[in-house]
Amino acid sequence: MSYSWEQLYENPDLKVNQPSKEKIIPSPPGFSEIKRNKNEPTLNTIKNFDLEKLKQKKAWEMAFSPAKNIPMNLIMSYFSPNSLQLIPIMMTLMLFINPGKEIFFGLKNLNLMETKSSYDLILMKACFILMCLGNMLIGVWKLNSMGLIPNTKSDWLSWESAVKVEEKSWLA
Repeated sequence: MSYSWEQLYENPDLKVNQPSKEKIIPSPPGFSEIKRNKNEPTLNTIKNFDLEKLKQKKAWEMAFSPAKNIPMNLIMSYFSPNSLQLIPIMMTLMLFINPGKEIFFGLKNLNLMETKSSYDLILMKACFILMCLGNMLIGVWKLNSMGLIPNTKSDWLSWESAVKVEEKSWLA
């Protein structure tokens, strides 16, 4: 009887073309066969447990992947000019668009990582969303430094004059 590779992977105890007793090759010198205790875990349960651990590890890696972009985005935002030019505006827009895409598609990928074990997928999703929101906050900071966020009365009312700052004190 021939088995598919999936059946052989899931059940390593299946015998494939078992040789007859007459054709058994003797063990090489120094080889000793290990007798397995019935209480020990089988290879199948070890593989399933390792697969669960691997899925959990990959899900955590996916949850923290947006955090790897935060230092780069901070440095790029700090060194780009605050004037209204094409490059800083497009870079700032990308700070909003890319995390939005990551949230939309990344949560789908995290849902694919669901397994039988009881680790908390909701915590992973929350970490993923918080890291994406951290990238969006860098965009808000950049918009504020460019002067595009209205935060004074003169930004909303045309008859109010803009506040002029004559001096800045860094130590007071």
